[in-house]
Amino acid sequence: MKILILGAGQVGASLARHLSKDTENEITIVDKDATNLADIARHLDVKTICGQASYPNILEQAEIRTMDMVIAVTKSDEGNMLACQMAHTLYNVDKKIARIRTAEYLYHDKLFSNWAIPIDFVITPEVLVTNFIKRMIEQPGAEQIFEFDNGLMQLVETKAHAGTPIVGRPIKELHEHLPKTQMRIVIVYRNGQAIPAYGDTVIKDGDRVYFVTKKESISQVLKEFRRLDRPYKNIIIAGGGLIGLSLAKFLEKNHHVRLIELNKQRVKKIADELENTLILHGNASDQDLLTEEGIESTDLFLALTDSDEINVIVSILAKRLGAHKTVALVKRNVYKDLATQSDDVDMVVSPDQITTSGILAHIRKGDTMMAHSLRQGKAEAIEVIVHGDQHHSDVVGKTIEEIGLPDSVVVASIVRGDEAIMASRTLMIEENDHVLLVLSDVSKIHQMEELFEGYFD
Repeated sequence: MKILILGAGQVGASLARHLSKDTENEITIVDKDATNLADIARHLDVKTICGQASYPNILEQAEIRTMDMVIAVTKSDEGNMLACQMAHTLYNVDKKIARIRTAEYLYHDKLFSNWAIPIDFVITPEVLVTNFIKRMIEQPGAEQIFEFDNGLMQLVETKAHAGTPIVGRPIKELHEHLPKTQMRIVIVYRNGQAIPAYGDTVIKDGDRVYFVTKKESISQVLKEFRRLDRPYKNIIIAGGGLIGLSLAKFLEKNHHVRLIELNKQRVKKIADELENTLILHGNASDQDLLTEEGIESTDLFLALTDSDEINVIVSILAKRLGAHKTVALVKRNVYKDLATQSDDVDMVVSPDQITTSGILAHIRKGDTMMAHSLRQGKAEAIEVIVHGDQHHSDVVGKTIEEIGLPDSVVVASIVRGDEAIMASRTLMIEENDHVLLVLSDVSKIHQMEELFEGYFD
């Protein structure tokens, strides 16, 4: 595909990195910051254009008339909307995606349509990140949870700990522990490398394990890999921005929530929108404030300010003062690396990765229903629909073993109608199956899409 990305900030650069890994994509990125573009051009095989992304002459310089898709992720909502309007009206671009962060625009469902503002898919990072953290809070012990087939199947990442039932044992024994639970381990990451998940594969302390199961079985499976995580009750949120406020609204009904915000005007605003949250005007890095608020009895500390530096620092401080679990919202790679290397930050939430996952399903060809970026873009999980009959498909009527998938591609599960089926070598593929694939080599994505797409005479 020929894709035009407008905006070379954190999200735009992340998209460029991810999409350029597919050699069949031609990526052009536009930004008015020449420094950002120079940095991207040094590391990626993409075309860069310096200029205002909503100016027609700049769009024409970027050859917008030849583009299959425009993704507008500049800092300006209005600029993104205007660019999509021109892409549709002046240049007849087939698909337009825009980042819109201002809540006032999002309240009107009819605003984004071909007869108003022609945007095919509106991406709101704050909403995606909020929902991501909500799923994590609902399942203590899960590092990440990704939903497929409208929530029927869940792909879960967790960290294995020594002294738990399956650690130090082969994967095949897991089914002996959980004979009535439908689940499958699809991939294991150890020391940054993907380890094939076979029956004889031994799970080791510190492994990052990805497994698929139904939502109601997640907590039971997690117990096999880690000590029992107590439900979160006492929660402190550092940062009263859109994400912090949304989470406080969600949590305050069933949790004891305290929110720390430095900006006095923002404190007054969020106080009007929250009912059962204790709002504190202060600095989350103030050790005395944290101690006074009982940080040692805090089950979950969420660092969600606009500053990567502050989020990492206050997470480390909170952990050392006794917080049970800490989560840091981090955008820039240098701080992601710092946070992931620290034992005091239990989980790093990357808005760029979550936003990229939200956009991927709207970029993929054919009937790719959902896609999630894993391991900072090093792996990907996709849900595809199988088309064609035995005469018009390379997979229908064949078992998974007979298909001969690359070693870097794992069939995790299949949803057939309302039935979820864990994948096995002898499971036969049928037309209209929803197949969940996990790829540790993202360059195979295009090949997999074509494989399950079917063909016609």
